[in-house]
Amino acid sequence: MKFLGSVAAAVVILVAPMAVAETMRPEVGKPLQAAEQDIAAHRFSAALAEVNRAADVPGLTDEESTTIKEVRAEIDAKSGNNAAAAADYAALAAAGGPQSGQMAAAAATFYYQAGDYAKTIQFIKTYLPNDPQFHALLLQSYYQTGDCAALSAALAPELKAAKRTGHPPAEQTLNMAAYCYNAHKDAAGYLDIMTDLVTYYPSPSYWADVLGSLQANPVFQDRLSLDFFRLQLATGAPVTADEYMEQTQVALQLGLNAEAGKIIGQGFASGALGTTGDVERQKRLKALVVTRTAAATPSVQAAAAQTAIQTKDFQTLFNIGLNDADAGDGATGIPLMEQAIRSGGITQIDQAELEMGIAYKESGQTQKALAMWGAVGGGDGAEQLAKLWPDVK
Repeated sequence: MKFLGSVAAAVVILVAPMAVAETMRPEVGKPLQAAEQDIAAHRFSAALAEVNRAADVPGLTDEESTTIKEVRAEIDAKSGNNAAAAADYAALAAAGGPQSGQMAAAAATFYYQAGDYAKTIQFIKTYLPNDPQFHALLLQSYYQTGDCAALSAALAPELKAAKRTGHPPAEQTLNMAAYCYNAHKDAAGYLDIMTDLVTYYPSPSYWADVLGSLQANPVFQDRLSLDFFRLQLATGAPVTADEYMEQTQVALQLGLNAEAGKIIGQGFASGALGTTGDVERQKRLKALVVTRTAAATPSVQAAAAQTAIQTKDFQTLFNIGLNDADAGDGATGIPLMEQAIRSGGITQIDQAELEMGIAYKESGQTQKALAMWGAVGGGDGAEQLAKLWPDVK
């Protein structure tokens, strides 16, 4: 992922020494008027010399001293001396007065442009903590310093509010946080922000990043491989021929013949299967799926369900119900799945609740799906997948 940061427009405090100088002593006011003329003509060295002349006058009043500092700041700002301009405006802000907020805004901006991000953060937090324009600059400064934790903490109120209002942080801001975590090899932080991106700005590329991050967890290559694959298909992420073949076989091993048929059927329809690789093997697997599906008639499934209940094999009962739901018969399958979960006889209950939610979603029971996914705990891969499913459109 590549992040292109934006820099806030420079805030330049413009003074009006030509008017102010009329109220000053001539030995102060005239050099300042000359300095303003030099600034307008981009003669910055000459302007600075005039300011120094005014500054050397003995017994300066507070008004004269402040105006001299403002003109000096203007010279530094307009000549491109960002570090000096930042220091000028910082001193003016520290002096207080009715324009201290404007001076602090200028100081923060010029510190950022000078690359002094620590002082940018300091000035924004001290003088401008509630200014929306400078909140964005604060986030960028945290990013520039690599303080991903502070960046996330500053984003947290916006993300919390987004759940209530539906107005998330800007996509570019979330990208900035994601890039920060990725650059510092913080996998957990990166995944959290990418999850926010697929929540508020879903796209195939963001889903691919999320799924790619999850694959580092071995459980998605083992016990939860089919659950991971379900999410992969649902989000439209790229799927290889090997993945279609492998997950078709996993579904068959679990007795999920209907799902195996969907998987291999999509593989052939997409062109991933049947055109390249070991085409004959692919066709044999497809034929096996057809045979297994034909053998699993409703009466056979019903008898198998009764046997599972009698022997208290509730994982098998759950899978029979899931297969019925996959085949489009949620009215039969979902009650079997619910019975299996209520029994307390399923070892991987979090995985079962995840799959129960998927069955609810596929049967059009969206609210039940959301409630079931919200109940998934355990802190392992099943919970991670359950948190992502509500974002699948």
